[in-house]
Amino acid sequence: MDGDKRPKTPEDDDSSLDSLFSLCKVLRGEEGCPWDRSQTITSLTPYILEEAHELIDAIAAEDSDRVAEELGDLVFLLIFCIEIAREGGLFTLRDVVKSTGDKMKRRHPHVFGEGDVQKATDVRKQWEEIKLQEEPEQSSLLEGLSPTLSPMTASFRLQEKAAAVGFDWPKPEDVIVKMREELQELQNALSRGRREAVGTEIGDLLFSLVNLARKLGENPEICLKHTIAKFQRRFAHIERALNSKGKTPSESTLEEMDELWNQAKQEEQE
Repeated sequence: MDGDKRPKTPEDDDSSLDSLFSLCKVLRGEEGCPWDRSQTITSLTPYILEEAHELIDAIAAEDSDRVAEELGDLVFLLIFCIEIAREGGLFTLRDVVKSTGDKMKRRHPHVFGEGDVQKATDVRKQWEEIKLQEEPEQSSLLEGLSPTLSPMTASFRLQEKAAAVGFDWPKPEDVIVKMREELQELQNALSRGRREAVGTEIGDLLFSLVNLARKLGENPEICLKHTIAKFQRRFAHIERALNSKGKTPSESTLEEMDELWNQAKQEEQE
């Protein structure tokens, strides 16, 4: 249309990263979007975190379509950050790719160098050792974890790092013994009225549970997400069943709700 002053956009069928960079430039251009123009890498931080959590939710749900969509959202935000940095003369995509590529090669000497490791556990140990050498400001292998990690993920990563250098229980059964020990210590604190110790013992027990998940090859965050979703489904069943009787949970007994809970559980297992 003659006189159409709308900004030019990338070709709809272009699926390359260049198309996303072009899109970012359009959005941040003079004829683009005021909100996009106002963004900084710092202001995008909460959106990056939100999209990362939505991606994790999609992975937990084993929904490949949602995983693809959420990966796309996250990739776009990362490219948006790179474009903002390029505008400010901080770094470019080339810098990001080269830095990451060089790091991956350094930390895989068994692939790109003279290293010779065969087991995945040895690869993890090698990775942590090289990382510690590259970051001399860290005095401990366990330093450097982001403070924004959830306590469960932080626990998992601490245990993973320690295990990489051999500080680990040999078998999952050993962790179960430790869990029983921590549970007994919690019971002792409760029976003796040591309220100040209860929180500490609960923390120790949770830490052991995360360790067991790791030893069994499970992601504790995903495991807990599945359990949360299961609890929500079964409680929703209770609410629907009670509502059909003109009642609410607060107007019902524990016995009534427990029976409906078991009913929901039975239906899920059929």
